Amino acid sequence: MARYKIADIVFSASPKTEYTKSLCENYLYFGDEKEEVCFSISEDDLKRERSYSSGQAFSDGVIESLALYRKFLEYAINHNALILHCSALSMDDKGYLFTAPSGTGKSTHAKLWRDIFKDRVVMINDDKPVIRLIGNEFYVYGTPWNGKHRLDSNIRVKINGICHLKRGKENSIKSITPKDMLMVLINQTLRPETEEMANNLFTLLDKLLLKVPLFELYCNISKEAAIVAYEGMSGEKYED
Repeated sequence: MARYKIADIVFSASPKTEYTKSLCENYLYFGDEKEEVCFSISEDDLKRERSYSSGQAFSDGVIESLALYRKFLEYAINHNALILHCSALSMDDKGYLFTAPSGTGKSTHAKLWRDIFKDRVVMINDDKPVIRLIGNEFYVYGTPWNGKHRLDSNIRVKINGICHLKRGKENSIKSITPKDMLMVLINQTLRPETEEMANNLFTLLDKLLLKVPLFELYCNISKEAAIVAYEGMSGEKYED
């Protein structure tokens, strides 16, 4: 049985497929911390994931990895953590998150940051990072569930801002209220299946929305979009 550490949660699991083993390889844990939980993937778990796949013919490996993802998330939500569908990057050791429905351009925007700011930027996760409350601060963590571009890093960074990304002809950014961001975040995380999980999720979201700066960005795919986003979210002037 292998041991893994994701979002400072140590757990054990026994993936059967090479796909899942390879996907999670960078999160193997060989330290002295005791695992908090063991995730066992049953045939019923796999059937449940296939029922959620909307008729898509996913491989056994993909289905197993999604089952592990769901097991982890269901545990994490009871330990001050949630997975958010977003692109998360670190710049100068500060976390910037961009969330929006699929196809809006989160990955494209994150790539603009990498193109402009070069080595100052590290991709934390391009699809499903973990947000976790540690003490009185929110951190973003890399996870194996990293999207079609397979971009992630096994690191944690304090969150400096969350941005709702929208397409626009011109680039502009503004601060928004927790009320403006609430439904955006609810729609971009996995819906809890029990009342306890729902209560934990909304409690965590309430704290997140009050603690972390929130933004709305209208942008195109020009490099100016990344500069506008950086200056608006960091409060610093970009110097080439």
